[in-house]
Amino acid sequence: MPSNPHRSQVGGGQVSDIPTMQAVEIGRIFLDLENPRHELYENEAQVIDYLCRYENIFPLAKDIVQNGLNPLELLAIIPDEGSGSGKERKPSFTVAEGNRRLCALKLLDDPERSPAKMRKSFSDLGEGWPGVGELTCMVFSDRDAVRLWLSRIHEGEQGGIGRKKWNSDQTARHSGGSKNKLALAVLDYAESEGLITTEGRKGRLTTVQRYLNNPLVREAIGIDGSNVNDISRNRSKPNFDMLLRKFLDDLGTGSVNSRANKDQHTAYARELGAMRGQTHERTEPTSLTPSARTSFETDPKKSRPKKRKPPRYVSYDTDVMDALEGLGGDKLPNLYSSICSVALDAHTPLVAIGAWAFLESLTAKAGRNVGTDFPSFFSKQRLKDYGLPTGKGDKAIMEALRRVSTSGDVTKHDGGAAFFNGEQLVNDMETLKKLIIGCAAEAVS
Repeated sequence: MPSNPHRSQVGGGQVSDIPTMQAVEIGRIFLDLENPRHELYENEAQVIDYLCRYENIFPLAKDIVQNGLNPLELLAIIPDEGSGSGKERKPSFTVAEGNRRLCALKLLDDPERSPAKMRKSFSDLGEGWPGVGELTCMVFSDRDAVRLWLSRIHEGEQGGIGRKKWNSDQTARHSGGSKNKLALAVLDYAESEGLITTEGRKGRLTTVQRYLNNPLVREAIGIDGSNVNDISRNRSKPNFDMLLRKFLDDLGTGSVNSRANKDQHTAYARELGAMRGQTHERTEPTSLTPSARTSFETDPKKSRPKKRKPPRYVSYDTDVMDALEGLGGDKLPNLYSSICSVALDAHTPLVAIGAWAFLESLTAKAGRNVGTDFPSFFSKQRLKDYGLPTGKGDKAIMEALRRVSTSGDVTKHDGGAAFFNGEQLVNDMETLKKLIIGCAAEAVS
C-alpha cells in the first residue's frame, strides 16, 4: 500500500497523486511566482504586471464578466508550506494551473492592483460585477503531483496523450457560420462518395467556402443551401457528382484557389455551366447528409412526403402593375406581364433575362446612372426611404438583387452558361416586390 494516502496506482503501475475537489476562498489563493509563463518573480505585483502586459488578462476578465468562468476548466492549486498550522488559521494555496484566470479575478475585485494605465479599464469593467467569493479547485499535494497534468495541457499533442487542437473542419462543425457549414457539408459528402480523400481535403475548407459563397457556383453544381442545417442537391446524383468532381479536381490542381476574386468565381461558374455531358434538369432537393439522404431509401416502410410541384410562373401582383402603370408608357408594364406569363419549366433562362432587363429599365427610369449596376443603385438610404429594412434586415433584398443581376447578365452574354433555377427566381421576385413598388414611386416623383 502506498505510504502517501493521497497516492494510488494508475494504469501501467505508475504512481500518481489523486487530487481532491475543494471550494476555496479566492483570498486564500495566490498567484504562482514560479509559473512557466514567466521568469521567477519575487511578489504578486510583478506577476500581475507581466500578465497584464503580455498575457491578455483584460480580454479574459471581460469574458469572465460577460460569460462567467469556464465550467470545463477548474483551477489546480497546491498548499503553501506551513500555512494553516494553527487551530484557527486556514491554509493558503498557490495556483498551479489557472494563473491568468486568477489574476483576472483578483483585478476585477481590486482594480488598484492592476498596472496604473489599466486601472480605470478594470474599474469600469468590474463595476456592478458581483465578484466570486470562492472557487472550486482541484487540490494537489505538491508541484510534482500536478506536473504531469500541466504537461498534458500545455505541451502540445505529444503523440495523442496531450490536448489535441481542432482542425479547421472540426472547428467549423462546432462553431462555424452558415458559409462554413455549407462547404463542410459538401466536403463531407464528397469524401463519403469517394470524390475526395481525407488527405486531399485538408486545408481546403476556406477555398471551397469562398467559391460556394457565390450563388452562381452553387447553381452550376446544383447545391441547395436554403437550409444551412441540411444542405441538399437539386440535380440528379450522376450530374451532381460529375460537376462536384470537376470542382474538386480543379481544387486539387490549383486552378480553383484561394486567390481567386468574385469575378473569377463567376467566370468559373460559367465554365461549369458549359461543361459537356450534363443535363440542366433540376430535381427535388435531396439531402447531402447520409442519415437524411438514406432514410427513405433504406426503409421502404417509411412514407415519403408528398412531392411538391415547383411554381410554373413568377407571381403576378396587381400592386406592382398599378405602380408600373403610374409611370406612363408600355415598356415596363409589358415587361412585367411577360415575366409573369412565360412558363418557367421550359423557359427559365428567358425569364431570367427578362427580370434582369425589367430591373435595369425600372432603375434607369428612377435615375440610375449608366455606369452603376442596379444592385448598387439601391443604397441603404434609398431602402430606408422606401420603408424597407436596412442593416441586417436588407440582406435578403440585396442577395435577391445580386442573383437577378448576375443570373440575367450571365444568361444573356455568356455563350454556354445559363440560369435554370426557376424556383429561386420566383422567390427573388417575390422578395423584391416592395422594392419594385418603391422604385416605381420614386421614378414617378
